[in-house]
Amino acid sequence: MAILQANRLTKASFMNALPLPANTDEAYVAPSPDQKIMAWLFRISPAKTAEQKPLFRSPSALEQNRRVQIEYAKEPLDDWQTVASLSGHTVQEWLASGSALPLSAAEIDHFRRNHRETDRLVERDFLTAKTDLPTPIAELYGLYCHRARLDAEATLFVAQATGSVRVARVMADLLAIGAFASGHECVPHLTMTYSVPAAFDTSDLIDRTADEAVRRLALPIESPSHLLKLTPDEISVLACHIVERHILSADEFLEKANLLAEARQDVHRMPVSRRLSTALAESDLPHEKAWVIRLCAAYARVFKSWVPEMPEVTALLQQTAAVHALKDAD
Repeated sequence: MAILQANRLTKASFMNALPLPANTDEAYVAPSPDQKIMAWLFRISPAKTAEQKPLFRSPSALEQNRRVQIEYAKEPLDDWQTVASLSGHTVQEWLASGSALPLSAAEIDHFRRNHRETDRLVERDFLTAKTDLPTPIAELYGLYCHRARLDAEATLFVAQATGSVRVARVMADLLAIGAFASGHECVPHLTMTYSVPAAFDTSDLIDRTADEAVRRLALPIESPSHLLKLTPDEISVLACHIVERHILSADEFLEKANLLAEARQDVHRMPVSRRLSTALAESDLPHEKAWVIRLCAAYARVFKSWVPEMPEVTALLQQTAAVHALKDAD
């Protein structure tokens, strides 16, 4: 059994020992900022396990059933573990909330891999070098710019291949939730802390790209602008244009990353279903920010059973809906 557990050790399981919140009572050795960024990159990478095949005989049905029960009891299923790594909530929290599995590990991996790898490292170095920010803040912002380009491309590629933006929409929700729920994984600089998962929160850009994909899918099939008529090069150019128009500036991104980190640390000891609502009630997250409203909408869609416990979230969403209704009426 010990050998089986060792062979089943995944990347996500290995990265469970991530930095603790700043206000925890437990002493620990703080990793360097670069280690935190690499830890998050390693954490969200697809988990791959090597299944050992029997050498001499096939196991019986009883042995197979017993093995499944042991593995399920000791380690969560890969689908749940992958979703948990993106969202910042543990598998136990997902099961306790009663929420359904939003995406499978295969769908997440399909979205993550659907982008072009050409000159990606050179591009990221260029994005990091052209800012005047100090390290590691420049590295964090460069990572955000890099992920924005890749996720925009992935949205278009997946929409072209499947004719749907469902996977992209759900991925945007999970990334927005993860930016807050994992906000205690932060990079300190001087007296400020910045959420590392905020660099992966490209939900706004995914939403805008998905809207563009839906618009192009609705065009007549004879139109050269139809999504199915675009070549990979044209998709890359379109993704770049969307990112350049709507990406957050360095100041806006750092403000967002700082607010997410501090808000998450302040509510660390609250019940998991009340953390976002408490952060809103204590004004740790400004209600007027578009990304705060996007975060609340993601929680309301994914964790529906938590909505009655988050009155501040419900009130903010209703207020936003009323404002949009007035604008549409005008």
